[in-house]
Amino acid sequence: MGNKIYLPIASGMLRASAETWSEIRHNFEFMPFIFRRDTVDNIVGSYEEPEVLAFSSSLWNHELNLAVAKAARIMHPDALIIFGGAHVPHDAERFLTANPFIDVVVRGEGEVTFAKVLNAHLMGRDFSSVKGVSYRDLGEDKVVQTPDRPMIEDLDLLPSPYLTGLYDYLIRDVSDDIEYQAIFESNRGCPFGCSFCYWGNAVRKVRRFPSQRLQDEVMWFGDNRIAFVFSADANFGMYQWDLATAQMMVAAKSAFGYPQAFRCCYGKNAEDRIFEIATLLEKAGLSKGVTLSFQSTNSQTLQNIGRRNIKLDTYRSLQTRYHQANVPVYTELILGLPGETYTSFSNGIEEILQAGLHDQIGVFLCTILPNTDMSDPVYVAMHGIRAKRIALIEPHASPRLGEVQEYEDICIGTDTMPPEDWQRAAKLAWITQVLHGYKLSFFMSLYLSDQLGVKYTDLYQYILEHGREDRFPIISGEIAYYEQFLKNVLTGQAQCVFLDEFGDISWQIEEASLLRLSGHLREFYHEFLCLVVNFLHANDIVFNQSLLIEILIYQSSRMATFEKASRTPKLFNHNVPEYFDALLKDESIAIQHRPESPQILTVELTNFGGDKAEFARQIIWFGRRDSRIVEHVSWQEDFH
Repeated sequence: MGNKIYLPIASGMLRASAETWSEIRHNFEFMPFIFRRDTVDNIVGSYEEPEVLAFSSSLWNHELNLAVAKAARIMHPDALIIFGGAHVPHDAERFLTANPFIDVVVRGEGEVTFAKVLNAHLMGRDFSSVKGVSYRDLGEDKVVQTPDRPMIEDLDLLPSPYLTGLYDYLIRDVSDDIEYQAIFESNRGCPFGCSFCYWGNAVRKVRRFPSQRLQDEVMWFGDNRIAFVFSADANFGMYQWDLATAQMMVAAKSAFGYPQAFRCCYGKNAEDRIFEIATLLEKAGLSKGVTLSFQSTNSQTLQNIGRRNIKLDTYRSLQTRYHQANVPVYTELILGLPGETYTSFSNGIEEILQAGLHDQIGVFLCTILPNTDMSDPVYVAMHGIRAKRIALIEPHASPRLGEVQEYEDICIGTDTMPPEDWQRAAKLAWITQVLHGYKLSFFMSLYLSDQLGVKYTDLYQYILEHGREDRFPIISGEIAYYEQFLKNVLTGQAQCVFLDEFGDISWQIEEASLLRLSGHLREFYHEFLCLVVNFLHANDIVFNQSLLIEILIYQSSRMATFEKASRTPKLFNHNVPEYFDALLKDESIAIQHRPESPQILTVELTNFGGDKAEFARQIIWFGRRDSRIVEHVSWQEDFH
């Protein structure tokens, strides 16, 4: 992500734990971490005559790891090559057979197992007594899989790589133009077993690291000016200790000015505690809002994926509570889950928007990860899951020219949602995120729903169908852009795209659409108003045309732009500014025609001076979750 790179937490944990063994400290010398992406030749050439090469594989580095290991085997035929990590199949026989250059696979938690593998290597490479590994037995030409290793009950036995100084040489290198980020792990495990997620499929029991260790790590982040910290916990806020963790983050920022942001995956239970944590972090300027995710609202889908959601009534009350506390709310859905139909997916979007989501909605294509139910052949056959391997480009990542290509497997259809319905659902998800999540039609849609009873999804589906006409060149061009994107994905291309004029990082497709439209807002809103009027006529809905125009003026006035032009105050003969001000506070007032006392809207314009890259960086990348694209406004009545 540009010059922002995470410190290598997995490698650091493995090394810190291994070096607690005197046999390993006295017989092995650990080389500097290799964790920044590069060409295979550069990586392999960065060390001489290694005794052991250990790789931690995840979605974003798996293919590079394989390519480096394969090349290293040729250059260093006697080196022991070990693989571990979430992306390595637990049933490793096929994996080892397909990759004969790998000697040992570590399954599950790796710290103790990795140390025992190194110790066994010293004793003559007999790994038969090491639990939790699969290895190649060269003498008998077969793959051996030892029994699973029990989980590490006492996490206090695992030293912290931050506190033991393993990253100090990286932090001290002031010549390096890298802004290091950190992953913070306060506990391990997840009590849930969602079929699409590795967390609950791997370890169900939740264990916590000692409080003093966590306190010291957070202070380390602050003292070393780590701006961004990501929590590796599966359900932050579910436990009482999470409040203490949040308080640690706030204390560190108060003392050092760092961290500047703390991102976590909130649990779906313990509403009061999560509210307390979210408001605490928001007040300290550490949070980008709170996530209240459903993944699906369809009861059959939830049963199929082993998930239980909060009730929509609870969600609605939480929305109100967070709005009143000025905490942004982010909601996620996953497209392609088993049991979902096009109708249930569309209904799910509508239910969530009707429940009062005024902030951001994210819809993600379902990624099929190793070691989850979604990748199990029996589960796949049961639900008719159709998968497609596509190139992986992470959001907001720099181009990787000349590097090894990574891949991900996504679900493009099931028995209940065939591929053609999946594409229809993907279009609806895209336009919902652009128009509602990124606020391009948020205020207009809100008014149509609140005052005229229009369903959000009915309007968005109408625009998808009728916006393709030639007389709507901006909207039809964007629909065509997205349809071409879908075709590209179905041929194996990545989910993210690059837009040179908005910087040298990648964008999710809905982000790219917003950025493209942001240069044509005047034309877009002209076409959009025509489509809204046509929709209302087609559905025999009576409306006030002058009021509708004022709603559109309000809508367009509140959108941030990279253009240099200043905005003049807007005059409204209806109490439109007052109406939306109340509505966003979950209050209800009537819209009235008041030409004798019009309302004047003043926009607090964010001036990007025409800098498209900075606009994209601040509004989309950093501001996605808190709807920063909506400008702050004030209004007053003019009695003259």
